[in-house]
Parts: sequence; C-alpha cells; structure tokens
Amino acid sequence: MPSKRGTSKSKDDFDDASSPTKRPRTDDSSNNDTEQYPAPLSSQIQSPLKHNVNPAGRPAECGIIRKIYVEEFMCHKKLSVRLCDNVNFIHGQNGSGKSAILAALQICLGAGAKRTNRARNLKDLVRREGGATQAKVRVTLLNRGPDAYQHNVYGDTITIERTITLGNSGGGYKLYDENMNPQSDKKKDLLDMLDQLNIQVENPVAVLDQEEAKKFLTGKPEDKYLFFTKATDLERLDRRYADTVDNINELHDSLERMARTIEPLEQNVSNLKKEYEDFKILEKLEVKESEANVKYAWSFYTQCLTELEQEKKVVETQQAKVASYKEKIEQAENESDNSQVQKDLEEKLATLTAEAEEASRHQARLREEYKSAIGPKKALEHKLKMKKNEVNQSKKDLVFATKELQNKRDEIVQKKGSADSEEASRQARAKEAENKIEEAKSFIEEARKGTEESLQKYEEGKSTEEALGNNVRSIQSQCNAVKSKIQELQRSQGNSLAIFGPKCEAMNKAVIQAQNQGKFRDAVIGPIGKYMKIVTGKEHYAALAEKALQLNLDRYIVTNSHDRQVYLKLREQVGCGFRDCGVYQMSKVARYNIRQPPEGVDVVSSVITSSEDVVFNCMVDNGRCDQKAVCESWDVSQSQLLEEHSSGKVAIRGNNIKSVYYLPSGDFWQVFNGEMSVTSAEKAVLKGASIGMDKSRAIKEAESEYAQLKQEIDSQTIRLNEVKKERQGQKVKWNDWKKKLAVAQAQINKYTEDIERIREESENAENITFDTSDLEDEVNKAQEQYDRLKAQLEEMSKSIEELNPDIEKIQSEIEEVTSRNEKIAKELRDCEEKLGSQMQLQQQRERNLQKKKDKLQQAEDALQKQQEVVESKENKTQDTLRKARIMTLRVQKGEENRKRRDEYDEGKGEELDLINEDDFNDEELESIEPVILRKAPEYYAGKIRQLQKAIERERKSRRMTESNPEVALEKYLRAKKALDTKLYQIEEIEKNKNLLIADVRDRKEKWKKFRGFIKQLTNHNFDEFLNKKGSSGQIKFDDKNKTLDVIVQKDNRDKHSQTADVKALSGGERSFTTLALLLALGESLETPFRVMDEFDVFLDPVARRIALNTMIEVAKEFEHRQFIFITPQDLSNIKTDPKLMIHQLKPPKRQDVVGRNVQQTID
Repeated sequence: MPSKRGTSKSKDDFDDASSPTKRPRTDDSSNNDTEQYPAPLSSQIQSPLKHNVNPAGRPAECGIIRKIYVEEFMCHKKLSVRLCDNVNFIHGQNGSGKSAILAALQICLGAGAKRTNRARNLKDLVRREGGATQAKVRVTLLNRGPDAYQHNVYGDTITIERTITLGNSGGGYKLYDENMNPQSDKKKDLLDMLDQLNIQVENPVAVLDQEEAKKFLTGKPEDKYLFFTKATDLERLDRRYADTVDNINELHDSLERMARTIEPLEQNVSNLKKEYEDFKILEKLEVKESEANVKYAWSFYTQCLTELEQEKKVVETQQAKVASYKEKIEQAENESDNSQVQKDLEEKLATLTAEAEEASRHQARLREEYKSAIGPKKALEHKLKMKKNEVNQSKKDLVFATKELQNKRDEIVQKKGSADSEEASRQARAKEAENKIEEAKSFIEEARKGTEESLQKYEEGKSTEEALGNNVRSIQSQCNAVKSKIQELQRSQGNSLAIFGPKCEAMNKAVIQAQNQGKFRDAVIGPIGKYMKIVTGKEHYAALAEKALQLNLDRYIVTNSHDRQVYLKLREQVGCGFRDCGVYQMSKVARYNIRQPPEGVDVVSSVITSSEDVVFNCMVDNGRCDQKAVCESWDVSQSQLLEEHSSGKVAIRGNNIKSVYYLPSGDFWQVFNGEMSVTSAEKAVLKGASIGMDKSRAIKEAESEYAQLKQEIDSQTIRLNEVKKERQGQKVKWNDWKKKLAVAQAQINKYTEDIERIREESENAENITFDTSDLEDEVNKAQEQYDRLKAQLEEMSKSIEELNPDIEKIQSEIEEVTSRNEKIAKELRDCEEKLGSQMQLQQQRERNLQKKKDKLQQAEDALQKQQEVVESKENKTQDTLRKARIMTLRVQKGEENRKRRDEYDEGKGEELDLINEDDFNDEELESIEPVILRKAPEYYAGKIRQLQKAIERERKSRRMTESNPEVALEKYLRAKKALDTKLYQIEEIEKNKNLLIADVRDRKEKWKKFRGFIKQLTNHNFDEFLNKKGSSGQIKFDDKNKTLDVIVQKDNRDKHSQTADVKALSGGERSFTTLALLLALGESLETPFRVMDEFDVFLDPVARRIALNTMIEVAKEFEHRQFIFITPQDLSNIKTDPKLMIHQLKPPKRQDVVGRNVQQTID
C-alpha cells in the first residue's frame, strides 16, 4: 500500500539536484527563489489559494488516537484518556500531569526520552512513589479505511504498548490487534506502521511540546527557518537528494577506476594470442610424447597381466592346504565327542541337588517342629522353678509358725500375770495387733495372687513376643526378596532375556555372532525360557508350573557334539559360572506324542508349552512336564488324584503322573510303596513366573506386594512393641506386688512380735493364762499350703516327663536327617569333582581341536588374503587396461582436434568446433583392442622423459607458460571476452550516470517549485489567521541565508502599525503570531493528528479567545483528522459537541515534598 507521507503531490516530483561532482546546496544564489511581498494589507490581497477544506461527512482518517493509557508513568499511577475523533482539549492545573500524557504519546510511538524534554533516559519516567519498578504506556490508533495498516492482521484498531523497566536500559514494544491479541514485538513493524499512517512524532508541527514552543517563540530567524524545513519535510528531501549526488560521485570514481584496468586487459589479450601461435610449434613433439605415453600404458598392462597369472597359481596351492586341515579337524571331532558321560554326570548332579534341597527343607521343618515342641516344656520348667520357690517359702513359713507356737506355749508356762488393769490394757493392745495381722494376711493373699498373675502374664508374653519377632523377621525377609525382585525387573526392562538369567543377554549376543560367522553346524536355540509360553486361561498356574518344571530357563539347546563344544567355549569367553547358561544336547526328532492326563486334571505340559519341537521335547525329557500335575489346593489335589485301596495303601490316579503340586505355596506330594510323602515348599509364597512375564504388570504387582508387606511389618512391629510394653508393665507390677508383699510380711512380723511381747507380759503376770489357738491355726494353714504346693510341684514334673518322648523323637529325626544331608553333600561334592575333571578333560580335547582349527583359520586367512591379492591384481589389470584405452582414445581425438584447428586457422570454418577429448563412453573404450608389448614400461618411460625435456627446452626458449594448446586458445578467447565485457560495462555505467545526473537536476528544479508553493501557501494561511484578530502579516523567507522573519501589521487598516521586529509585540501578540504561524505550517502537513502543548500561555484574554475559536474552526474543517490541545487555561466558554471534547484532569494532590505531585485519574 502506498505511503501517505508528504503533501497531496508525490514527493518524487520535488527531488533536488546539483552537479554530479559537488554536493547540492539549496541556497544556491543563482537559483534563489526567495520572493519579496508588498506590505501585508489583507484588504488588498486577492490570493487564488484556498483552504483545502474537505467535504463534510468524510470519515475519520487512519492513525487518529482512540485512547491513551498510562500506568506508573511520571506523576500518574493509572490514567486512561479516551479521545474523540476531531477536537480534544486536555485541561488541568499545573502539576496535574497534562504534559505527561503528551510524553506518553511520544514515548509509545517510538520517540526517545530526550525528545520529551522531561527526562534524560527512559528510567527517569517511571513513577517513584509506591516502589514501582516499571511503567507501561499504551496508545490505541484507528486502523480503518483504504490506508489501513495490515487490516487483515490487526483489524479496525492497533494498540501499541511500551514497557519501561528500571532494570533495563530500553523499552519493549508490543503491537496488539483489535481484540488485544499480541501480533508483534519488533520495532521495525512499529516504524512501518507509523510510516504507513504518516505519523510523525518527531515533527514539531505534528507534536509541539512546551520546549519546542519556547524555542520557536524565542528562536532566531535561522532556527525558525530550520523549523519550517523540518515541519514541511523539505529538509529530509534535501538530504536524500544530497545522498543521491554522493552516489553519482561514487559512480564517477568507479568509472575512472574501471578505465584504468582496460590497458592491462588489452596487453594480456595480445600476449595470450602470441603464446597460442607459438604453441603450434611444439605440437609435433607433444604428439610423439602422447604416442610414447600410450605405449607405456600398454606395456604396463602387459606387466600386470603376467603378475596376475602368477598370483592365481599361489591361490591354488593355498586351497589344497585348507582342504587338508579340514580333513584332520573332522577326524579330531569324531574322536573327542564325550558328551554322554558329561550329560550323565550333569543329570546325577541335578538329582543330588534336588535331594539335598529336599533334605534341607525336611531338616528345616523338623527344626520348626522341635521349636514348637520345646516351647511348652520350657514354659512348664519355668513354672516348675517358680513353684519350687513357692514350696520352699511355704516350708519356711510352716517351720516359722511351728516355732512361734512352741515358743508361745513355753512362755505361757513360764510367765504369770499382773494387775487386772494392766491385763485389760494388754488384751486391748493384743486385740488391735491381731486385727492388724489379719488385715496384713488378707493383703498378703491378694499380693501373692497379684504376683502370680503378673509373673504368669510376663511369661506368657515372652512366647508371644518371640512369635511376633520371628514373624516380623520373616515378613522383613519376604519384603527384601520382593524389593530385590523389583530391582531385578527394573534393571531388566528393555532387556527381555535378563529375566531368565544374568548372563543371558551376553550369551545371546555371543551365540548370534558365532552363528553369523558360521561356527555352528545347526541351529542353537535358547535361552529355552524365551521359547516357552503360558497356555491361555492357565495363567493362575504359571508360577506353580514353572516351579514344578524345575528347568533352568537360561539354558540353550544344541543338536550335535560339534555345536556343544563351540557353545561351551563361548560360555568360557562370556565368563559364565558353573550354573549359568548351561546346555542341553537333544536329538533332532519329531515332537513327542505324550500321554494325556486324566480328565479335569492339569499337568505342567498343559500349562506351559512351546512351538519349538526341540524345546517341548526337552521339557518332557528333562522336566518331566507330562508326569507332574498342578492343582488349586491340597483338598482339590486329593479329591482329583488320590486313590485309597482296601489294603490301606494309596496311589495316584493316572499311571503316568508321578508327583502332584498344589497352590498356594507350591507344596507337592508323591506316593512311594503305597504311602504318601508330602514335601513343603522352602518359601511360603511362590515367586512370580518368568515365562511370558509382563514386566510392567509384574513390577506393579511386586510394588503392591511390597507395600502390603511393609504395611504388615509396621502393623506387626506396633503389636510387638505393645507386647514388649505390656510385659514390661507386668514386670513392674510383679516387682510392686513383691515389694508390697514384703511390706505386709514385715507388718505381720512386727505385730506378731508385739503380740508376743504382750503375751510375755501377761504370762509374767500372776493367775493369768494365754490362748494359743491363733498360732495353732497359723500352723495348720501353713501345713495345708505346703502340702497343696508340693502336690502341684509333683503334677508339673509329671507333665514335663510326658513331653520328653516326643521331643527326643524329633531330636532323633533331626540327627538322622543331618547325617543324611552330610552323606548327600559328600556325594554332591564327589559328583561335582568328577564333572569338573570330565569338563577339564573335555576342555583339553577342545583346546587341541582348537589349535587345529586355528591352523585351519590361519590357512583360510592366508587363502583369503591371497584371493584378495588376486582380486586386487585383477582390478589393477582392468584399471590399467581402461587407462590404456582412454589414453589411446584421447590421442585419436587429439589428432582430430588438431585437424579441426588447422582448418579453422585456414579459414575453412566459421566456428571452431572441437571434440571433448575427455568425453567418451564404454562402447568407445571397448572398441579399442588390447595391445601386448614385449618391452618393459621403463623403456617407454625413458623415451617419455627425453621428449619432455625437449619440449621444456623449446618452451623456455619461447617463454611459454601453458602446456595445452586448447587451454592456451581458451585463455586467449576468455581474455578477449573479458575485455569486451568490461568495455561494455563502462559504456552502460556512463549512460546510467548521465541519466541519473539529468534526473537529479530535474528533481532539484521540482523541489524548488514545491518549496515556493509551500512558502506561498504558508504565507497566505498565516495572513488569514492574523486577519481573524484584525491584523495581517507576511513571512519573509531567505533561502540563501536560511532565515525566516515575520512581518506583522497589528491593524490591517493602519500601515503604520506594521513591524518586522517580533520583540516589539506584546507577549500575547507574539504568542498569537506564533500560533498563527504554526497553524499556517500545519495546513501543508497531512498527519492524522496534531498535538499542541500550552500554546496559549502568553495570550491575553481577547487574543486567546480568538486563537481558540480559530483553532476549533480550522480543526472542524478537517473533521477527518484529530487535534489535541493541552492548556492550563480556563475553557468554560467552549461548548462541547460530538466533534469537540474537553478532558478535565483532577487537581494534583500536594504532598509535603515540593514538586512531588500525584495524579490518579481523569474526569
């Protein structure tokens, strides 16, 4: 879309020009268009110039301001001003923030801080009150009509936002569309938009702030002239034309430099032409050299062909050696096959290992039974010990009571009474003591009962505490196992083989590599777990069936002895342990047809299967998958498979099934000689199946199980701590009761002593006797207590004796199983030693075999290298043949080119059409028959050197630099073409320079006419504006000295009131004159809005009224443009209407600090 900048005429019609070698001057005296006007009497002026009044109803122009918003900017915390499309007055007291609105407009539309004359940098514009760290200004422009900027992107309005941050040196720009969606943050887009809408915030007539107004009022004539040229864009056009003249000067300098390069080019063309003519003299020697090169190539081809035949004979010898080594290796492999012995030992080792594991499990069960049986005995022995202590204490009490009775009787016999009063007193004291003793005895009975109960609960809690501790440790062990399982599953994610064994991944890579190298004769299958799968619908039996199968899932299967030896060697290389990645050697036969189990019964083969026949046969041979049943529970297994005979013996239903495994723990039972044998699983919980495992699901299940176990541990630990705390409480109670019992017994002893002392006193009295019935009762009670406790002691001893036979039986079984375990362990070690010896022997045989294979490999490597040599020789021979043919063909084409050049030089051809000597196809090469030469290549190489020396001597004598005639001719033609091109370029640049000079001169003349038009229009408008006050005036332009003077006639009817000294005018007259000049300049400016700040500060009331009316009248004539006037003066006499709006700012809030005003909002 074309730009609106400038006047209604195109500015390209008013460019200026000067001579092409001198920078243009607009004040050239020979072209001075300064005009002298008669005295400015407006009554006599009849100017044809009219105001460019637009027709009524023209819509608002693109670029007018709809809204200005500021936040934390200068004195404003927040301020929003919505403007009308035509005339706007912003009114308020000094310090209310009027000029801050103008500064915000300038800053938001790309001006710098200094242009506002309010701050040195942007950070100084941020409001300091309230701790603000950034300011934000936002201006919304109308974007409607034919001149709209990217209307499809922004819509009817464009909002420009600039953010000023204290911590940042510059301000960021953002451009929003009509819906406030950000569209750009680039300043280039802002500048393009301002140019499109012809918004000129740097133009002092478009945006006139207080400082620019003061400069214009008080400025010199030179400053006013500069103001005039900037306001009318004449200065910018002048600079552009000056830059164009500088470009013309640069073109002129470039032409001179190019002209200086012509002479060397002409000299070079002359030299190259002479060199080409001299080159023909060497042509005969070069032809001989080319022929010698061709012969050299054919002799070299003959030599390569002879060497190739010799190398082929060496290959035949090496092939015979390889065949001999292979025959020896085959004989050694047939002699070293001892796999059956090793297989028998491995099977025996597996059997012994299973027996050892079963014996270990049996021993663990017996230990648990012994532990369960010895518990009650220990509890009884502890109670027996406590009961013995009670019996001893009861016996002591009996002896003491008997002794006391006897002492009392002795005292009665010895002592006599006293006076009646003393006896009554003694009787009362004795009665009180007896009552105290009875109370103490009653408490002792209660204390003894409490002591027994506390001790019993303490002892009972001990077994509970031990059971809970064992339970916590057992669950913790399961928890650790589940945690290890989770870690193993997580490590094996992404590695589908690691679940079968730690060495599976490395072993699999080694096997695949060996297969690719052809080391195996037949397929090697493994790990076998990879080829097994769980039958659909049998997933709940997966872990049980895998346990029953008892196969190492990391093993591999081979079908011959050779592959077995290769595999065992690979195991050593990978670093497998004795139990890692073993090997089964199976015969390659059809899939076994196994016997089906009874109806409704599942066996391992109906849960786990394999599509590979050899893997399934391995499951049958080594895992007995068809002889092991799996069931839901112990009861189900008995109901489905247990048969009882009338003889009392039992059997397994279905003759083929040998063992029955059942959930949930993986226990199994077998029948031997008509009796059932049950084997418990080593662990209480089955681990997850490895076959067909979904690792993600298995990890989730294991994590859930781990969480449940942790919760169970926490629960059991809390219960254990509660039991410990309860036992400790019972122990404290027991000690308390013992202390209370001791205190009560001490009281009884004390009161007994008191009674004895009273009785002694009574016995000493005359005619007084004492009653010993209480002591006799004590003795009787002590005797009864002693007899009762002794009976209980005998009963407890008898119960302990009854437990001893069962415990001794379990101990005997433990000793028997331990002896059996030692025997199995010894057999297991012997078998492992034999297997190790067998493997060492086998490895020795394999090493000997490997040596032979190494020799075979060396021979094969030597054969391969020799074959590579032969292949290389063949390639070299073919390459030599091709080169010889190419050289022969190139010589032939060279001869044809010489003929054509000779014909061209003789003038027989209009154009030199040479054959490309390097352009040939395979058909042309095949047409050249091979040539066999007897002489060696060195002979022809010597001839070539002699010819080259002769050519070099000839070239030096003629001072030639090129060795190829075509290249010399090409250089000559290329240099001539370059010379012609350079001459043509100089001619074209000269034409363009002359056209550009003429165009600049023409534009200069148009620019001067345009300047005259602008001056005339401005002068006329200036006088018309002064007429509104009854004055007239004239603007005097001096383009040579670049000055602008104003001549004012105060009374347009009185010539004597005319003055050329503006200072002679009053302040109001001077201000009105300046305002009239600014309005006159603005008539030629097509910017969508104009802003004038405090334009009326020095006007008297009459002049101000006239000025306001004039500005409003002019503004309303341009109803499609916007005018913003900022003034602190009274506007009460101005009436608002839809085209005119007055924005009243609130008075500033005065603070304690001078000059720190705050403005919040607007009316």
